[in-house]
Amino acid sequence: MKRLPVPEVVSVITGTTGEVRDQPIGRLDLASRRAVALWRRWFGGIDTCLVRSLVLGGMLRGGGEVELCIGFRPGDEELPLDGHAWVTVDGRPVGHDGALAREGYTRVLTVPFSQRMEEV
Repeated sequence: MKRLPVPEVVSVITGTTGEVRDQPIGRLDLASRRAVALWRRWFGGIDTCLVRSLVLGGMLRGGGEVELCIGFRPGDEELPLDGHAWVTVDGRPVGHDGALAREGYTRVLTVPFSQRMEEV
């Protein structure tokens, strides 16, 4: 498996997905979660907040300022650091993973879905 920097992955997604933003955000969030779950079940992919957020962000692009956010918060005894990824539209967290982001995560990386890699 090839490893790429997050901004490069977002750039690839931005360049290959069509705009489907005419659907409500809640519907696109559900569709992205189902798609990732099926991908995991059928093809052995991984179902994480980062993968779900990349899919949702790609589906939402073109409908306002859409950004991928990655943040961290102190964890528990087993995991000293807890990371999370979510999508914002016009600065507001959206979707299932966006709701979880309100639980004290400090944003450390934000990547817009509207820019190509050359612009980042």
